[in-house]
Amino acid sequence: MKHDIPKTGYFRIFHISILVPVFLFLPLQALPQTIQYPDSIMQNPPGVPVMNTGHIRLLLLDPGPRLPDTLIPLSGLRYDRTMIFLDSLKSRAAKTLVTRKLYDFLVIQPHSPSGRTISSTSEFNYVIHSGKRIRSIKIRELSVFGSDINNPEVFAPNGLERLLNSTHINTSERIIRKNLLFTPGDTISPIQLSDNERLLRDLPFIADARIMVIPVSDNEADIMVLTKDIYSLGASANIGSLKKGTVSVFEKNIFGIGHEFRVEVPYDSRYAESPGIGIQYLANNINRSFINLGVYYYDGPGKKTYGFDLGRRFVSSTTKYAGGISLRQMSTTEDLDSLTIPAPVKYNLQDYWLSRSFLIDPENVVRLVIGGRYTNNNVFDRPFILPDSYRNLQKYRIILGSMMLSVQKYYKTNLIYSYGRTEDVPYGVLADITAGWETSEFKNRLYMGTGFSFGQSVNKLGYFYGSAGFSVFLNNSQTEQGMVMLRTRYISNLLYAGRSRVRNFVNIDYTRGFDRYYDEFLVFNRENGFSGFRNDSIGGTQRLSFNLESVVFSPVSFYGFKFAFFGFADFGFLFGTNETPASGDFLSAIGLGIRIRNENMVFNTFQMRLAFFPNPPDYSRLNNLLITGEQLLRPRNFEPDIPSLLPYK
Repeated sequence: MKHDIPKTGYFRIFHISILVPVFLFLPLQALPQTIQYPDSIMQNPPGVPVMNTGHIRLLLLDPGPRLPDTLIPLSGLRYDRTMIFLDSLKSRAAKTLVTRKLYDFLVIQPHSPSGRTISSTSEFNYVIHSGKRIRSIKIRELSVFGSDINNPEVFAPNGLERLLNSTHINTSERIIRKNLLFTPGDTISPIQLSDNERLLRDLPFIADARIMVIPVSDNEADIMVLTKDIYSLGASANIGSLKKGTVSVFEKNIFGIGHEFRVEVPYDSRYAESPGIGIQYLANNINRSFINLGVYYYDGPGKKTYGFDLGRRFVSSTTKYAGGISLRQMSTTEDLDSLTIPAPVKYNLQDYWLSRSFLIDPENVVRLVIGGRYTNNNVFDRPFILPDSYRNLQKYRIILGSMMLSVQKYYKTNLIYSYGRTEDVPYGVLADITAGWETSEFKNRLYMGTGFSFGQSVNKLGYFYGSAGFSVFLNNSQTEQGMVMLRTRYISNLLYAGRSRVRNFVNIDYTRGFDRYYDEFLVFNRENGFSGFRNDSIGGTQRLSFNLESVVFSPVSFYGFKFAFFGFADFGFLFGTNETPASGDFLSAIGLGIRIRNENMVFNTFQMRLAFFPNPPDYSRLNNLLITGEQLLRPRNFEPDIPSLLPYK
């Protein structure tokens, strides 16, 4: 049924014109009112040679044999000497377009001794400097375009890149220093420097970062922090049709202070509230507390919500406390898949959590984390539902407590999910036990859940990840909403095919639900690898899926845009509680695709995917060619998280 559309366009335009300037004014209050003077130039004591930053590339190599604290490599290390020569040649070739393209065509970079395998631990380069006193800290920020984090002395932007650099405000040095875990006078901790380098790379406005130790004596060292911004202004669009979609504009680093601002305009011709307005503002690391604040407001077709999130995660292995507060007010509609006209739904969600970490073994980063959480889902308007259905529409309060044992370190590599930037791949173990009590308008019941996950690189094979989980509600000795989950992931070592690089990925997932609510069932969806497939007539309580993918990272770079070609094969089974895979629904898909990404920009990865479904179930709707914007994936980690229910999806 099409909704009547009143003449409210002028009022909504006036509404939007008032809200946008108010949110734009917020970041101005965060700008410093005094001049921030950079650190003075580092001075070396008598008898200590001055560092030649032109050779700083030597400090950025993948870990190999341990070297003395000199800038000239030992005569036997051919790889290091070759890299120095190629860096020098590349610097000279970068002066003109012709020589730059000729260099890219003729020169093939030698294979790094440790670049093939996922085995380079992130703290390796810092171990030799452990215990030294930090004399001073220097910050160096590279331009977004035309610079190279692995060779900071090379700066050769073309005309377009120079123009884009001029429209970007680099992150303030004050913001970089605010995100450091160490200060002058501290002693060097390899784990802390490793954590901090990863923390900088995780910031939404930083493309890549390096923390380098420059020895000045046997007992002292200077620290150089090298960062490269991402071009933080972006836009996105999700256009379903001319009558329905969303357009967004965002800035992830307003005025270089690390704050994010986003405006989106949803539209749907079926609703009187079209077009709508959505505004989001995020402030990172308030007053060096590593507490983030997010405020959002959305008033769009069929939905109105506003609220805020205030929280801090475990930013490093030495962080003792983490917690958060989330408040949300929501007004929407729900048809429950059975109502002719969607009914209004209104609720208020309050969520509070706090965790305490105890560092048991600093060297191996072994932590015991105890946490608690309280959630109040206060629903005060909704259609009629039964007690064993639609838990998210029920009025309930739940208290959860958890105990987690975490062992986690990181490998440093690239060309896994990104296209050249440094990636941090976690390895270790996470075991957790969660219990709680839920009080709802229909019943009171006990919750119990447990999980275990591990990840490790096997030098000649690749990286392996596995996880298992079990959870259930107990209501007067009756089990409800139970589930079992098993997952495994495999990432191959990097293979070489001429100038291209190849990785293979394997994912296997198994999920089983028992005594679930009648509206809860498993389906084939995008998360299982079946993009472009939809069928509302099939579902099950068990799902088994296999996903295989091979990715070829091309050496071609066009104005910073890099290309990856991939082939995939996906297989899935949906079946009932007491059924075997052969008795349920089977789905398979094979295909090819291309992904295009510019690591200097905040835009999602452009993906074109062509899939063939050999024998889809009846009543399936297929979209064989998909053109989408994909967010970068990340390997699952072993970081203690918020006490929560095991998700069934």
